[in-house]
Amino acid sequence: MISIILREGWEDKTYIGDKCHGFDRITWAKITASTSTVLPKTAIGDRLTGIPFHRYVPCRVEASSDRRQQLKMIDSGQSDIMVCGRTLDVFFEDIKRFHGFLSPGVVLGGFMVDWAQELIGPDLKVDAIVETCYCLPDAVQIFTPCTIGNGWLNVLDWDKFALSLYDKRKLTGYRIWLDPKKASLFPKIDDWYMRRKSKEDFPSNVLIEEIINARRSVLSYRAIHVARSHKRKRKWDIALCSACGEAYSTSQGARCTACQGGGYYTL
Repeated sequence: MISIILREGWEDKTYIGDKCHGFDRITWAKITASTSTVLPKTAIGDRLTGIPFHRYVPCRVEASSDRRQQLKMIDSGQSDIMVCGRTLDVFFEDIKRFHGFLSPGVVLGGFMVDWAQELIGPDLKVDAIVETCYCLPDAVQIFTPCTIGNGWLNVLDWDKFALSLYDKRKLTGYRIWLDPKKASLFPKIDDWYMRRKSKEDFPSNVLIEEIINARRSVLSYRAIHVARSHKRKRKWDIALCSACGEAYSTSQGARCTACQGGGYYTL
């Protein structure tokens, strides 16, 4: 929630709305001054819409601290940057909406996806492989149709900050990775990925600003042909477990994994 603060000459009263892009999405507001004014339902004052709040009511809107930092980065000569067909502002918001917060890893991953898409070209049906379980899979799921759920994204637990997009039919594509030699020219990015310091030593806004400045200059790419062993795995037959009676994939053996002692829960 963020306050609307009325201009001088109007009643000193605060109105509250829901946060939208760091500003308020106003679902109601009424000024009880000499002339009453009602703000239209769901009116939004935001750069993305281009509708200033003062067209509806004489007030100013205070942005949240993370939003102010975003705007600072955008205003510092970076407003023309496009990533995956999005302005930097929309790019940030899409990451926050899906990932839960503005993660440096997903921001860098967005630039990786953007380059891979440019290299592989439009109108191709692609699959993706990501070589770490941390952050990078979400960049692929946000900015491509490839997700874990639809089977078009394969996540390898190699802890390498790399991804590949490739043609589903020909198995040819491009691999993009964070290049340590190039990253060494950007100390914050280098220390962050090499885990030389704790997260507390890296304010996310400072690290993200360096990532935005670096963009593709810390990345490398190579044309690849995907080995068939990393194509989407086939679905196995389904059977009923003789111990618990639940349906499971026969790839697990005679009984399901949980009944073999490999379950993640206890009763």
